[in-house]
Amino acid sequence: MDSSEAVAQQRQAWFTSALPFVSDGVIVRQGTTPVGRYWRPGQGVWMVAWKYPPATQVTGIKAVHFSVGKTGKISAVAQLEAVQLDDKLVRRVNIGTVARWRALDIVPGDQVQISLAGQGIPRIDKVIWRVTHRQRPEPPQGTFTPLTCYFSSPECEPQFLARLLWLGSPGGLDINGIGPSTWRLLHQAWGFEHIFSWLGLSREQLQSTPGLSSARGLQLWHRFNMARRQPLARWVMAMGLPVSAAALNASAGSHWREFYARDEHQWRRVPGMGVTRAHQLAGALRLPAVARLIAWLQAQQVPVFVPLPAATHWHGGNEIPAGRGAI
Repeated sequence: MDSSEAVAQQRQAWFTSALPFVSDGVIVRQGTTPVGRYWRPGQGVWMVAWKYPPATQVTGIKAVHFSVGKTGKISAVAQLEAVQLDDKLVRRVNIGTVARWRALDIVPGDQVQISLAGQGIPRIDKVIWRVTHRQRPEPPQGTFTPLTCYFSSPECEPQFLARLLWLGSPGGLDINGIGPSTWRLLHQAWGFEHIFSWLGLSREQLQSTPGLSSARGLQLWHRFNMARRQPLARWVMAMGLPVSAAALNASAGSHWREFYARDEHQWRRVPGMGVTRAHQLAGALRLPAVARLIAWLQAQQVPVFVPLPAATHWHGGNEIPAGRGAI
């Protein structure tokens, strides 16, 4: 085609016509393409993707809820009057941070335009109409960080439950078959003190948990016992300590004593750590909450935390006093 107008006309024709395949736009290319050796990142000006405009719908806001993730991040979620958008029935949409929710100023009763980002994820584009009487919900109060809410308290419940869900996931201790509803049920039934309290439940307690069958309780007891034998790297990830999985696999060792014995300067030399994360990890290991968790895991005889014999050990050429192993 010889002009941008001709390209636009063809794009519109394809957008409004039935096609024998799925398409989300067109690729516009120049007639000649530079030789590959001249390509540079971000400089492909001879080609551009021109997406079709996303499908949109207008719907009402029924409620705005807030969630706290395992890292302490607070997110706003809008509950919508159900609406069909392309091939999806949309009832909820993630607004994003509390700051973005406040900038959009969305309250129940407002009418909003929604579309699908990347043809798949619902998003709010803009507010179409606002109700006169504006009742704004209150976001969770308190300061939440990646190192808060290891222990249960009324203000910590959202992040505490998010931590439980994370530690049971494949990225944590990989406890199969347990999701948010089961964690919530166990927590309500047995009043977890901290994120590892489930390890202290007996087989009889799990089998007699209201809302769980005896067979389901026995299944959980077996899976919790299997979690005891997970390697140190998984326990550290389950706690959400500021260290990457790659750094753990590279140098953490197989026992808590080896992990805890490293100081901030030693962690700086570990690939994938750096100055900032090494400083964060050193601070996290000094937290009283982390010390209490480790002491409890040691009392529960979790193998990678059980104190080693009172002797001096060597690791990586560094002498490690025995007293540093249990905190």
